[in-house]
Amino acid sequence: MADWRRIPEAGTVWGIRALVLLARTCGRRIAGGFLYLVAVYYAIVRGAARRASRDYLRRVGLRATFRNVVRHLQMFAQVSLDRLFVLTGQWQVFDIEQINHDKFVAAAKAGRGVILLGAHLGSFEIMRCRAREVGVPVHIVADFSNSEMIMAVLRSFDPEIGAHLISLAGDPVTAMLEIRAAIEAGGIVAILGDRPAEHAGKPGAVRAVRSPFLGESAAFPAGPWLLAHALHCPVYFVAGIYERPNRYTLYFELLADEVQLDRKDREASLLRYTQAYAERLEAHTRAAPLNWFNFYDFWAP
Repeated sequence: MADWRRIPEAGTVWGIRALVLLARTCGRRIAGGFLYLVAVYYAIVRGAARRASRDYLRRVGLRATFRNVVRHLQMFAQVSLDRLFVLTGQWQVFDIEQINHDKFVAAAKAGRGVILLGAHLGSFEIMRCRAREVGVPVHIVADFSNSEMIMAVLRSFDPEIGAHLISLAGDPVTAMLEIRAAIEAGGIVAILGDRPAEHAGKPGAVRAVRSPFLGESAAFPAGPWLLAHALHCPVYFVAGIYERPNRYTLYFELLADEVQLDRKDREASLLRYTQAYAERLEAHTRAAPLNWFNFYDFWAP
């Protein structure tokens, strides 16, 4: 399985801070235009990302041209930059539509723990911050080991960003206990469901589940479904899809009100739930193809 954690973090702290300063001084539009030059540079120097983008573009039905690779990288850079505006509460620069948000808020405020299963699709941050705006704090479960520089910059603008962060970079058992505690306390836990955890392939660990995605089998983590089964909590698919120049559509779609795994054939049950997630992810990916940001060999065995 390709290990996305070995992909070096792009840029430098001073470079990221310079871009942030440009955005704060000159505004989102001018900074966004500069991102095109950044995308061209990385399309040239980052061969692995360029090849992964081309492979993905072909699978999703777009021409795998250098121009489309640049557009793909520019979209990622723009969504990343928009995190700055979201974290500093500058909602007025965005046009935001929320699909089924009222049902999600009602479920969250009912005191029942909920798992939000997202993806590297559009903006996960805008979904988290929007939920916080209506008084629903979200615990983010992620491995930021290859994005430490940008996280350091983001913390300088929002010190609370780490208050509800559960890291997967360390001991997986500790992370699972933290997730369990949050769910049992009636909290909201958000997990990115399109990258298996680092320990998924080790002996004795829960392996990833392979499911069809964009025409070929790909690995997805089984952990979220095992947690939902053990904790009897619902699972929602979530995504914050970006559309130029400033529109985000936030989706909250119920995948399972209660996850039930067959004792006699747990693998088949896990595959059924994983396929439901992969189908929603594929539908949104095909609808907004430049919003999916996994720049590595996602389909590697």
